[in-house]
Amino acid sequence: MNALRRIVDAFSIGDSANSLSRLLLVEQFKMLRKQVPILYAVLVVDSISVGAVLPSAVPPFLRFAVPGVLLAICIVRMVRWIRLRDTEITPEEAREHLVKTRIVAVVLNAGFVLWILALFSSVDTTLRAPIALLVLMGCIGTAYCLGNFPPASRLTLLIAGAPVGAVLLLSGDGMLISLGINVLLLVALLGRMINTNFKYFVDLIRLQTELGQEGARARIAEQSAKALAERFEIALNNMSHGLCLFDREQRLIVCNRQYLELYDLSAEIVRPGMSLNEIVDLRYSAGTAPKMTPMEYLSWRNSAQVINQESDTTVELTNGVYVRIRHRPMADGGWVATHEDFTERHRTEKALAEAKAAAEQAEATARAAHSHLTEALDVVPDGLALFDQEDRLLLWNRQYASFYSASHGAMVEGAKFETILREGVANGQYPEAIGREEEWIKERMARHTMPKYSHEQHLPGDRWVRVEERRTADGGSIGVRIDITDLKRREASFRLLFEENPLPMWVVDAATKQLLAVNGAMCRHYGYHRELLLNMTEQQLEDAACDEVTTSDYAIHKTFNGSIIEVAIDSRPLIYEGRPARVCVAFDVTERNRTQERISYLASHDPLTGLPNRAALDQHFQTVIERARSTGSDFAVLCMDFDHFKEINDLYGHAVGDAALCHASRRLEEAAQGAYVARVGGDEFIGIIEQLPLPGSAELAAIKMREVFNTPIEIEGRTLKLDVCIGISLFPRDSEDAVSLLANADAALYRAKHEGRGAVRLFTVAMDQQLRDRRALEHDLRFAVERKQLFLEYQPQQHRDGQITGYEALVRWRHPIRGIIGPTEFIPIAEQSGVIAQIDDWVLAEACAEAASWTTPLRIAVNVSAGQFRREDFATQIDKALRHAGLRASRLELEITEGVLIDEMSRAKYTMRQLKELGVLIALDDFGTGYSSLSYLDAFPLDRIKIDRSFVASLDSSERALAIVHAVITLAHGLGVPILAEGVETWKQFALLREEGCDEMQGYLIGRPGPLSTLRADLQKVRYR
Repeated sequence: MNALRRIVDAFSIGDSANSLSRLLLVEQFKMLRKQVPILYAVLVVDSISVGAVLPSAVPPFLRFAVPGVLLAICIVRMVRWIRLRDTEITPEEAREHLVKTRIVAVVLNAGFVLWILALFSSVDTTLRAPIALLVLMGCIGTAYCLGNFPPASRLTLLIAGAPVGAVLLLSGDGMLISLGINVLLLVALLGRMINTNFKYFVDLIRLQTELGQEGARARIAEQSAKALAERFEIALNNMSHGLCLFDREQRLIVCNRQYLELYDLSAEIVRPGMSLNEIVDLRYSAGTAPKMTPMEYLSWRNSAQVINQESDTTVELTNGVYVRIRHRPMADGGWVATHEDFTERHRTEKALAEAKAAAEQAEATARAAHSHLTEALDVVPDGLALFDQEDRLLLWNRQYASFYSASHGAMVEGAKFETILREGVANGQYPEAIGREEEWIKERMARHTMPKYSHEQHLPGDRWVRVEERRTADGGSIGVRIDITDLKRREASFRLLFEENPLPMWVVDAATKQLLAVNGAMCRHYGYHRELLLNMTEQQLEDAACDEVTTSDYAIHKTFNGSIIEVAIDSRPLIYEGRPARVCVAFDVTERNRTQERISYLASHDPLTGLPNRAALDQHFQTVIERARSTGSDFAVLCMDFDHFKEINDLYGHAVGDAALCHASRRLEEAAQGAYVARVGGDEFIGIIEQLPLPGSAELAAIKMREVFNTPIEIEGRTLKLDVCIGISLFPRDSEDAVSLLANADAALYRAKHEGRGAVRLFTVAMDQQLRDRRALEHDLRFAVERKQLFLEYQPQQHRDGQITGYEALVRWRHPIRGIIGPTEFIPIAEQSGVIAQIDDWVLAEACAEAASWTTPLRIAVNVSAGQFRREDFATQIDKALRHAGLRASRLELEITEGVLIDEMSRAKYTMRQLKELGVLIALDDFGTGYSSLSYLDAFPLDRIKIDRSFVASLDSSERALAIVHAVITLAHGLGVPILAEGVETWKQFALLREEGCDEMQGYLIGRPGPLSTLRADLQKVRYR
């Protein structure tokens, strides 16, 4: 039974009952994971080697089929083990793989041996020895690879090696028998070697397990020690005193943070193991050593009396700090000591001792001098009292008692100050306390405790004393009472009213006007020294150059530095030093009057031009009408407006526009020759001409005002040509009220502006209707977008090769009554009324939506107004419109005039850069009609330049126009910018432009503006000639 059990144990696999066996299973698996692929490789090589030495007479089944099957199994298993190379595995999973490995080893070895035994019967005797050697080598290699897994390696030797050896023994051939004996001996020796190696392997695993357990216990012990050390360090550093521990060799074992801070030592320098001498040297370097030399200190510190005995010592350091050291020796020859900062307590004890000695000395001195002091104090004219630190009365003189006679009953030595105070209050000693006794006592006690206090106190009988109180060094107080009754009586009648008054005041002799007294405020306000003023008369304060009459309550005065001030004077008579006089107080109203005048001026005048404004005009109008009615005269109302003044603001900015308005207003005033001129807003002015000698005088005056602008205005190096249109209405012919006269003049102005630059027109009844129509049109325009009355027409743009490249969107207004209205009629009204922003947004959105619906990706051109371009969020609005319509940015072209770019050039560049980042195309419209056009070709990122129609119109009749067009095209092409010509209406113009190299054309020849459906049909008719 024992032998059988041993055999079973030799081929069995261990369990996972304990940590060693579990670790052994995992390690066996890891070793097999490395060796099994080699094992299968050995089997494959061995099988191939045997097959290679077999003669051709061997049946093909034995020679190729069996090795092929073995080869396939080996390759599959080898691949499977290679996949398990990096797999983490549990002991249970490892045991499962080991069981499978044992089974596979049995199957493969059995199959291999059966194949070899079958070959022995099929081959010649001479081949059996090589085959046996090959089998032996394969067996050895397999057993070696499975060495750490004895069950499998033993089975390999038993199944593969033993049968072959036995067959060789029984062969009857001497050489084969000898070979069989060696095979069996080698198998036995290899089995013993496997047992020995596996034992070493198990011992190694056991040792590894024990080392791991010891390491874990060591780590736990290390962590516990570290935690204990940390707690010990925390405990040391949380002590209120410094602590140090030295060994018998006077080397530092440990010290806490308080010890280092007390002696100003660094924790990076002071470390365990440092000698006492080194630490002492560091303390002397830091200035925290005792007040003795290092040698003296070490000699004292190392003396047997100090080292070997307990001691409590107070030591003064060189930095003035006192330290109490409690020294305690230890049994091993070392010592421990605590160090406490004893400075404050030491100083307190020393101060107490000194104070006690001083008090005793003072008490003796006081007793000796008390009697002399009492007698001396009674001679002093002022009242004196001395109180201790608890406010108990110690000493007072006769004068003090007389001041507070109502408190005499409580005035005894040792009486509390508050008790004396309450006695006085109860007996009416303090008039100011009547009715608020407790509150007054509380306030008085608060002032009494102040370090220094002074005030004037009212006593019965209209008596006044000055109270002076000081706290003494010992916490007591001394009080002095000075009789100021007479002084108060002299000053009461005048000082409070006069000297301390912040307003200038003076006393003047009623007869001679001589200044008798002045206060400090007057000296400061007028700039004179007091002595100078007292040598002057009241008339000398007045401004001699002022023609304004001075009254008793108002005057124009002159200060020392020559400044003119206006003062309101309030005076009262009095007797001053026995003679009649007046006391005067002055109120400086200069700035108030100037401010009122400025406010009045600003309320009635335009701040830019200085001309009267609308409010002043309305007031003046009523005066003129009343005067004309009373005299039976007539007058003219002129309404003036500058043509295209908005273009100046657009081209050059509002600063230049404002300067132009100022120049224009001055010319109008000069031309009016005294007539009334007012600015009522923007570039609109109103003139009123009275006393007209002839019926045509108003028109002649208006023409003269117009002619003063024949000369251009020069501003900042720019020459500006202004044209003024004037509308005239006459009183009483056209109306007799201001509102109607202004409205009629405005109607005449409207007619003049429509008739051309610089027109002058008199009001007629028909003009009133025209103005009403314009206002009605403006009213309807405000609702045109909301009511969907606006629509777009599209004019094609064509390449010179005949290809349509895009369309320009042009806005039209379908009025419900007036029909189709062109942009030249309603756009100016929109700009003046502010509706243009709403129209701009609608045109952009509508054009983008239309272009997005086209099947051909043509571009759409949209005109941009100045106001639209200057919006802070203009680029954002463009991006929003493109996204909403679903239109690519590269298909949208924004047409911008030069005037838009001139105002705030840096801001225009920023906006253009934002647009280019979106990918939008930018075209410069009406090129050549503005100022300094060429400077913008390089400054701005332009995608196209449009030649203005004014050049194209005269192209076929003017060589000058042709030369300009040629120059513009050449310049643009040199900059890499394409050219589009507007207003192409004839084939000759088309041919000339194409010959000059113009890239694109637009005009009636290409196609008139209209709905896209109409344009597509008409465009089929356009051909080249």
